[in-house]
Amino acid sequence: MKTVLEGKRILLTRPKNQYEEWAAKLSSLGALPISFPLIEIKPVSVSDQIQKTLTKLEQYDWIIFTSYNAAKYFIELSGASGKNPVKSKIAAIGSKTAGFLEQNGYNVDFIPGIYTAAELADSLPGIEGKLILLPRTDIADDELLSGLTNRGGVVDEVIVYTTQKITNRKDELQELINKGLDVVTFASPSVVEAFSEMGIEKNNAYIACIGPVTAEKAMEKGIKPDIIAETYTADGLTNAIIKFFEKNINLEILNK
Repeated sequence: MKTVLEGKRILLTRPKNQYEEWAAKLSSLGALPISFPLIEIKPVSVSDQIQKTLTKLEQYDWIIFTSYNAAKYFIELSGASGKNPVKSKIAAIGSKTAGFLEQNGYNVDFIPGIYTAAELADSLPGIEGKLILLPRTDIADDELLSGLTNRGGVVDEVIVYTTQKITNRKDELQELINKGLDVVTFASPSVVEAFSEMGIEKNNAYIACIGPVTAEKAMEKGIKPDIIAETYTADGLTNAIIKFFEKNINLEILNK
């Protein structure tokens, strides 16, 4: 059955380990997904800080996972998987992150209603005086950390993976856009930054952002978002793109 995405060329800028499922979903809807990662995710080596953190896991009241990658690389570094691998309460941003954790034996105690760091910082229950572990990337901002500490939480951060922008393929990406793209997707602020640093001209492509945080970064960089997902997941962004093209079709019909 044809959909409004039939034949639409959609650029996926997520890292290599995160686009396959999304690309398959778009293909099933008739779209033509094109993978062009603008960031690269790499695990860190086991450091003294990580070793020290892992030896006291049982002391933490909460462990907060802000992304699938944070969960994946924490588990790889700690070797903590299986039935109830830690005694801490677990918080996760997003259904995909929570699902991955549960597949590895973690009981997820809290998922914020809105999948943002700000919402989690405001709504995580009973954190005053509690010791919290925050596995994260090296380029994460301080919004979650500040929000938790302002509410009385005692937070330890540990870097479990790095995020590196890919900015050395400007000519290749610009040529791809020049040949005709319908949508360029941004699934994180770091992807927006990589795109902006290369000085890419989007031409007639629409810009689709996974949520307001990414959209805000795009606007900060002078890139106007045309589509902003209401549910901050790949599926949510797909649905937002569908609604956008459905609305455009309806407007075309009304204007005839």
